[in-house]
Parts: sequence; structure tokens; C-alpha cells
Amino acid sequence: MRQKVKIGISVVVFLLAGISGLIAQDATANKILGNVSRTYQTYKTIKAGFTINVKNAQSNSSIKQSGTLYLKGKKFRINLNDQEIYCDGKTMWTYFKEENEVQVTKYDPNAQEINPSEIFTIYKKGFNYKYTGEIVSGGKKIQRIELTPQNKNKPYFKVKLNIDKATHKITNMKVMNKNGVNSTYSITSFKSNLTMNDGFFKFDKSKKPGVVIIDLTKP
Repeated sequence: MRQKVKIGISVVVFLLAGISGLIAQDATANKILGNVSRTYQTYKTIKAGFTINVKNAQSNSSIKQSGTLYLKGKKFRINLNDQEIYCDGKTMWTYFKEENEVQVTKYDPNAQEINPSEIFTIYKKGFNYKYTGEIVSGGKKIQRIELTPQNKNKPYFKVKLNIDKATHKITNMKVMNKNGVNSTYSITSFKSNLTMNDGFFKFDKSKKPGVVIIDLTKP
């Protein structure tokens, strides 16, 4: 089986807890992230449009892609140009459109990488953090927070968050990897509390005639 590249698949956790799991000494950052946490706790579901801009410093190349993220508790779905990713909180299905193939894996919230579904909750666990200042972008005041993973074995060494000061919403996340690849996730649209059935977060093979299923959950 040919190994396929999954854009931002490895980590996804969601909108419930406060910031009690964080370790920090920065009071300003603590206050800002507290406001962010309280904001997202009011949303039962989220639909967000986003862009991913991946830059490779070694090859001096970049890739940009857009997509849509759906969140409901611990469930998520990500629609990209070439992939659809489903997760019901226990199982994850990654559907490759061109090959009409889906790979089934067990969902591991402790995986090593970061993906778009973490943008609203990345700060909640496993990071030290600090406030790095305020800028004005697009006429909005943006507060900036820098996260450093406590686990030094992570493939990334820093995550930068941009937060809208007025709405307490995360607008941008930049993940800086040790291999020189930096991924920037930017929110382009946002809707909350839409109706989303649980089945929306499960892959339905009946809607993909002829799909090849590769079940990686079995030994």
C-alpha cells in the first residue's frame, strides 16, 4: 500500500475544559486564554473555514490549501480539496478523493503532530505560554501568545497564536517544526451552534460507491 500524506491529521481535541491543565507563569497570557476558553465554552458546535500555508525553509517551497472544519464536542470533520477526515471521538476515517480510498485508524488524541481541528484548543494542555504583545491587523487589535511544548520530543518547538482582542477568538495559529517546516492555519469564516448530527462525523461508505477500505485498526 502506498503511503499517503495526511495534511494535519494527527491531533484533535476540543472545546470543553478551562485552562487548568496549563502550566504557566505569564499572568497576562493566563488572563487572555481564560477569556478565550470562556468564549468557546459557549459554543455547542463550530463550523470554520480556514487556510493552511505550509512553508519549507530547506527547499524554499510553499503549499497553500483551503478547507472547512466542523467541531462538536470531541467529534470533528475536516473537508480539504483532496481529502475528507472524519472522527467520532474514537475512530478516524481519512478519505482520499483521487484514489477513492479510505484509511480507518483509531483516534489518538496524544499524537505528535498538530492539525486544523486543534486551532481553538491547542493551548489547553501540555504547554508553557507567554504573552508577546499586541498588533493591529485588518483594523483589529490582535493579542499574541507564544506556546512552548513541555514534551521536548514533539516535532514542533513553538506554536504562535493570534487572538482577536474584541471577540476573544483565535484567528491564526503558526506551528514551527524542528525540520524547518512551518504551518500557518488562518480562520477565514466562523459560525457557531449549527445543528450537526452525530452521523455527520462518521464516514458513510454508501455515499462513496466503489470505495476501497483499508482498516488499520486491526492487527
